[in-house]
Amino acid sequence: MATDSTSSDQPAPEEEIERLAQEIGRLIRSVEIQRREDLKELAYTLIREEMIEAGGGEPVAERSPPGPFNPLGTGILILILGAALSFIFGPVGLLLMMGGLIFVLWGAVLSWVKR
Repeated sequence: MATDSTSSDQPAPEEEIERLAQEIGRLIRSVEIQRREDLKELAYTLIREEMIEAGGGEPVAERSPPGPFNPLGTGILILILGAALSFIFGPVGLLLMMGGLIFVLWGAVLSWVKR
């Protein structure tokens, strides 16, 4: 028979969590009905705070700094907005379309240069 890699005198983390959850449930059921909801909320809050303090139990990955702003998407939106607005108020719509086109070209150049 193969031996288990964990020590036989210590329960597995899953078993310990299950035992603690059963004990918490038993304690909550043993109090009067009016206090049960408050105790459930307290238990949930304490567990959540413990996980936040412990860092969630997972190593925090190093965050890379955000990339530089690429105006391509913004330019497309401004171009569409200018096209729609040019039917209502021509000069403003055309000006927005020109600005959007400049943003699109600028974003395309930035995207092309990064390759």
